Amino acid sequence: MIYRFGEYHLDTVKIEFNRDGEALDIEPQVFSLLQHLVENRDRVVSKDELIGAVWDGRAISDTTLSSRIFSLRRAIGDTGQAQTLIRTIPRRGFRFVGEVTVNAAPSESAGADPLWPLSDVMHCKATVMLTLAVLPFKKSSNGLDEYFCEGLTEDIIFNLTHFSEIRVIAGGSSFQFKDRSLSVPEIAKRLQADFIVDGSVRRDGERLRIAVQLVEAASGVSIWADRYDREMSDLFAVQDAVTHMIVASLGVKIQNAALTRSLEKSPSNLDAYDCLLRARRYTATLNEEMHAEARDLLEKAISIDPNYADAYALLANVYLAEYRFDANPRPDPVNRALTMALTATRLDPENAYAHCWLAIVHFFQKDNAKFEAEAKRALDLNPNDPEILADIGHFLAYMGEFDRGTELSRRAQALNPLHPGWYHFASARYHYHEGAYEEMLVDIARISMPDFYWTHLLNAAALGQLGREEAARSLEQMNKLKPDISVAAEMHKWNLAPDDFDHIMEGLRKAGHPE
Repeated sequence: MIYRFGEYHLDTVKIEFNRDGEALDIEPQVFSLLQHLVENRDRVVSKDELIGAVWDGRAISDTTLSSRIFSLRRAIGDTGQAQTLIRTIPRRGFRFVGEVTVNAAPSESAGADPLWPLSDVMHCKATVMLTLAVLPFKKSSNGLDEYFCEGLTEDIIFNLTHFSEIRVIAGGSSFQFKDRSLSVPEIAKRLQADFIVDGSVRRDGERLRIAVQLVEAASGVSIWADRYDREMSDLFAVQDAVTHMIVASLGVKIQNAALTRSLEKSPSNLDAYDCLLRARRYTATLNEEMHAEARDLLEKAISIDPNYADAYALLANVYLAEYRFDANPRPDPVNRALTMALTATRLDPENAYAHCWLAIVHFFQKDNAKFEAEAKRALDLNPNDPEILADIGHFLAYMGEFDRGTELSRRAQALNPLHPGWYHFASARYHYHEGAYEEMLVDIARISMPDFYWTHLLNAAALGQLGREEAARSLEQMNKLKPDISVAAEMHKWNLAPDDFDHIMEGLRKAGHPE
C-alpha cells in the first residue's frame, strides 16, 4: 500500500519514504515504526506491541524505543512538543493522528528480491553515514549452545546502535544470511552495507575463543581483526565483556575508515558527515591551526543539515576551545558553546556525545552538580565509547575526583588500545595528587603533546617537587608556548579544587616560577 499524509508518501511494497517525490532517508527500524503506527492509526499502539512488531519481541531498553520514536518524529517534521502526527498517550503507548489517504501500490516486478520484508537500504542525503551489518557469529566447535552465538551477535548489534554515527542493519535482515551461502561482499551488496562484521566462536576446554573481523564492502578487504580469549567460568560475563571490547573497537575503526574516505574528497563535495569527520582531527591534536578549520567545517555542517546533533555537539567542543586554550577566540565562547550543546541535546536527547559536551560546558561554568548529572547521562547512554569515558574521566580528575577519573580513563584505554596521548592526563593528575612524581613524569611522556602548554606546566610542577634542575626548562617551554600566562588564572579557569591548586603552585614555585 501507499499511505499519504501531508507531503509525505510511505510505500510499504517498495519500502520507500518520500516527501513531494523526493526520497528521504530513515533507518529501517524507524520505517517499521512508521508503517506499524500508520497501519494501526485507528487505535493506541502499546510499547510492547511496537517492540514485538519492529524488534521481533527481543528485549530492548526504553531508551532504544524513545530514540527511534524521536528519529521518526524528526523524519516526518513532528516534535515531542507539537505531536501533530504522533501522539504519546501516557502509560498506554502511541497513536498516529495525521490525516491519511491510502492507495494500492503497483505490484513488485518478477525479479524482485524476496529476502527482506524491510530492507535496510536507505541512505542519508545531507548527512551520509556509514552502514554496518553484523552477521551471526559462527559456532566453530562442539560444547557451545547456538543461542550463545546468536545472543552475542544481538548484543553487539544493540550496543553498536549507541554510536549515533553508525547505521546498524537490524538483526532481522542480517540473520537471513546465517547459512553463509553467499560471500561477504555479496551479502554486503544485498544489504547495501558499507562494512560487514563477521565472527566465530570456539570452545577449547574451559576457554572461549572469539574471532571477529571488520570487512570493507567495496574492496572485500579485512581492515581489522582481533581475537578474544576468556575463561568459561561465567558465560554471560564473558559475553558482556567481549561485546564491549568488540563494539568499542568497531566504533573506533569505522570512524577511522570514514575519515580516510572523507579526506579523498574535494572540499566542494563534502557533506555534513564529512565535515564532522575532518573537524575531529583538531580534537585529536589540539593543534591551533586546525582549530579554525574545524570551526569552519562544523559551521558548514550545520548549514547543510540544521538537525545534525553530532555536529552541534562537536561545535560546542570547538567553541569551548576558544575559552579553554584561547584558540582563535571570538566573543562569548562559553555561552556559544552552551547554546550548541543544548541544541544538540534538544535535537537528539539520546545522543551520548551531546550530553558529554553539555557536561563539559557546565564544568567550565564551575557548576559541578550539572556536570555530574550530564556526565552520568552520557555514560548511561553509551558506556562503550572510549572518547566519552576519557573525556569525563579527564574532567573528573581536574575537579579533584582522581580515583573516579582515573578509572574511567583506564577503561577508555582498554577499549581503545590505540588511544591518543591525552587519555593519560587523568593518570598524571592522580599521580601528582598522590605525590608519585616519578610516575607522573612517565604519564607526561605518554601524553606526548610537546606543543601543549599544560604538559609543560604539570611537568615543571613534578620536576620542581623532585628538585630537578630541568624543571626550569619546562617552565621556559611553557612560557614560550603561552606567553604572558598567569598560571593561577589558568588553573582557576580549569576548575581545580583548592587543595589541588595549592599543591601544583607549590611545585611550580620550587621549579622557579615567580607567581
